[in-house]
Amino acid sequence: MNGNPWKTTIIIPCYKAAATLQRAAASALDGAPPDTELLLIDDGSPDDTGALCDALAAGDPRIRALHRPNGGAGAARNTGLDAAEGRWVLFLDADDELLPGLWEALARCDAGADMILFGLRRASAPRRDVAAPLPEGCYRGLAALGDALSPLLFETGLLAAPYPKLFRRAAIGPLRFEERLKINEDVLFNILFLQNSTAIYCLRGVYYKQNDLAGGSLSRSLRGDLLDAEETIRPALEALLRRNGLDPAPYLRTSRVRACLNQYGLLTGCRGSMPFRQRRDLFTRILADGDARSALLARLRRDPNRLLALPYRLGAACRWPGFLAAYTLAKQRFL
Repeated sequence: MNGNPWKTTIIIPCYKAAATLQRAAASALDGAPPDTELLLIDDGSPDDTGALCDALAAGDPRIRALHRPNGGAGAARNTGLDAAEGRWVLFLDADDELLPGLWEALARCDAGADMILFGLRRASAPRRDVAAPLPEGCYRGLAALGDALSPLLFETGLLAAPYPKLFRRAAIGPLRFEERLKINEDVLFNILFLQNSTAIYCLRGVYYKQNDLAGGSLSRSLRGDLLDAEETIRPALEALLRRNGLDPAPYLRTSRVRACLNQYGLLTGCRGSMPFRQRRDLFTRILADGDARSALLARLRRDPNRLLALPYRLGAACRWPGFLAAYTLAKQRFL
């Protein structure tokens, strides 16, 4: 193959990102090869983001600014994929950063892999880097990941998120993000990509920083669609596991339970506008799942703040979704 085998297109979806975009773009190009392509996708942003995209593109020939009507991160990434010219694609959020060393580290990777997976650092946990729990090397098929597969999918999320990884563009082919989904569109994209990929190279390094302290991050915003989103991607996950000769049952159980626990965490820990009926219905679905209810009760029994956890333990143990909905609403209003 002629030219740089690691020629990469970096795609940054941009929406109301004027405060952070310049930092993200600078981190993406720091030490990058001269043939690196950076696509800034202005997703119909109402602030100065679009103008900043144009200004950054005017100042560096490696940067292109593309403008589209607002359609969400998945739609913006699709616009970038349609325009990408690199052999590899890397997705970077406009408020995140690439950390130094990635471009040099690629030299030791197997260019025959379809995905290059590396570690990340979260701003919310700066002393605990998240890396693949595997020796560095090339793994052909999901079965080769062994016991590390479940943590990669669910606990660390490294395999499920659109970052931190490089995708071989030829292996992406016509695959695109499902624009109708408002959450888990990235998880579905990765699952479908893995159905057609042959090998993952796990790179033992931390080269992505996720700035997850903002109010819009999943862990800090109240939303009620986590259970529906998990149900949407479940058939694709099951098909992927079966294709790789793996029993899907334990993985699907983990997927379902984690979605329930995450939804419970948002309902009980985040402020936001959500009516009583929707809260009650979500608690009903969580408590109706026997595996999720057992995991929730176990978590509540371990809670060091036993007095504060008591109302939640009572509601979960007695299967009182209405009580939990009313308590979380009252707590939000008066505490």
